[in-house]
Amino acid sequence: EMKMYANPSMDFTERLEGDVKNEIMEELKEAKAGLGTSPTKSTMSTMSRISTEASVDDALAPLQYEAQNLEVPVVIVTSEIHPWSKSGGLAIVATQYAYNFATRGHRTMAIAPMYDNYEGAFYQCTKSFELFGGVHEVRYFHHFQSYGEGKGCDYVFVDHPSFRRPGGLYHNLTDNQEYSDNLFRFALFSLAALEVPVAIELGGAPRYGGKVMFIANDWQSGLLPVYMVHRHRAFGNYNDARCMYVIHNLGYQGCYPLRLGLPGTMQYDNFAQLGLPFAALGDLIYQYPLHERTFEGDSGETLNLTKGAIQCCDRIITVSPTYADEIRTPEGGFRLHDFVAGKSYFLVGILNGIDSSWNPRRDNSIAAKFSAEDLSGKLECKRYLQRKLGLKEDDNACILSFVGRLTNQKGIDLIGSCIHWIMEDNKDGLQNVQLVMMGNGEENFGHMLQWAESSWKGRICGYWGFSPQVEKEIIAGSDFFLMPSRYEPCGIPQMCAMMYGTIPIVHATGGLKDSVRSWYSEKETSTGFHVWPLNGDSLKKVIFDGLHLHFRDPEELQEMRRRAMAQDFSWARAIDDYERHFDWTMADPPFWGR
Repeated sequence: EMKMYANPSMDFTERLEGDVKNEIMEELKEAKAGLGTSPTKSTMSTMSRISTEASVDDALAPLQYEAQNLEVPVVIVTSEIHPWSKSGGLAIVATQYAYNFATRGHRTMAIAPMYDNYEGAFYQCTKSFELFGGVHEVRYFHHFQSYGEGKGCDYVFVDHPSFRRPGGLYHNLTDNQEYSDNLFRFALFSLAALEVPVAIELGGAPRYGGKVMFIANDWQSGLLPVYMVHRHRAFGNYNDARCMYVIHNLGYQGCYPLRLGLPGTMQYDNFAQLGLPFAALGDLIYQYPLHERTFEGDSGETLNLTKGAIQCCDRIITVSPTYADEIRTPEGGFRLHDFVAGKSYFLVGILNGIDSSWNPRRDNSIAAKFSAEDLSGKLECKRYLQRKLGLKEDDNACILSFVGRLTNQKGIDLIGSCIHWIMEDNKDGLQNVQLVMMGNGEENFGHMLQWAESSWKGRICGYWGFSPQVEKEIIAGSDFFLMPSRYEPCGIPQMCAMMYGTIPIVHATGGLKDSVRSWYSEKETSTGFHVWPLNGDSLKKVIFDGLHLHFRDPEELQEMRRRAMAQDFSWARAIDDYERHFDWTMADPPFWGR
């Protein structure tokens, strides 16, 4: 009997009954017998409502989810968006949201702060908001980007002097301290963003209206669902709108003191400056436990913007299924696990996609193109990488690589603890190893990279800095990619590495666990290695096993490369999942507050 899988753990044809099941199974058998390489129209219509990526063996193309609310506009609210502003992966993801929802057929808008003058962004109007004891004017700028076939995205930029800083987007680069007025900056941004769909005719086009889907991202837009519930729905506005709140990294929450000033002195009430009714305080307030308070008389009361968003949004989305589970635990929830668990019914993890430019068949930026069928170009990429980075040119050497922020979260310290073993230990004759490490971050780890390169010149390259071009060259020319992150909500590099046949060695956490099938548990279908538990000895063990495959069983390693390169990490797959939860969120009643 042919089976149709919605995900690896569920065969949903078992849920069908009677004539419907018989009809669908008969059509699938006919399709398999040669009536075409894709399901019939009636099958597509029935099944796409149930499954994001249903498939019948490999003979049939994946089904695309049939969205039920394409007429509902999408409004993406983000503190950064590529190419105008970028401090991390959020900017790239927000751009992919804008492009993919627009090309699916939604009228789409993306709203971000205006950190500088942007070419092609045209002034629309000015509006005033009362906040923090004053009236503040913001200017709106608009840029429309067409994607063809009448589809495109309205990019809206909110301009205010507080957004224009010479340093980073959120902190001063000279002392690495967060801007003291960030609570004001992003409260103003959230208020301003809520005005756009209902109050501004962008480029003379009709307003979006009150029935929209807001997609708010991370703590910087965490106040948007709070304002929507307590300032808009409370007065009958946005009752038909919904808000999906996307947690890209729960480690960053937007926490600010409830009151400024020492006990017994005149104190400044931060909450009173936000223009919210008293009922909203319960959604925003978080009290640190006694052992985490910093001085005598400290009440531990803070305003937590992420907590407010979790409480007030209509659905919570995280960037991988495993991370959705982890943030409900004390270890992964960063003190908010109980609040996340309280909305488990409205929580989902959807693995991010990667840009289609990560394709070695078409990539003109690497030394040689290659594919799963012909991996000869990967050897040319290895030779080029060795020449460029000053490594000994040796086709037989196994190149291990790391590209990421130089922080404890990324596990660079664990790699550092293994460097002497990697370079000097005999490892049962598996010692012909080279190591490449690149990244920006903490100074002590930068010095570690310099020490490693100077100690093993010609075998180690420590690149303290970052270059997107060098990143691609490292990924294309390496044999194994190291990602021993202590936690990783999604992770993009491991997916890019697999597209280029570079085998990832990752900690079994978050999106790393979801995107990499481990050689230890799924040998026949494996695409990489999981490290568990995460410590130096475990990492050495996994590196040793990878080296053993590289030098002693290269045929099996080549098969693993081919499986890795065959993975589907496209945004089309991810947006299918978003569309399904979009439909479910629109079908549910709105959150009215507590």
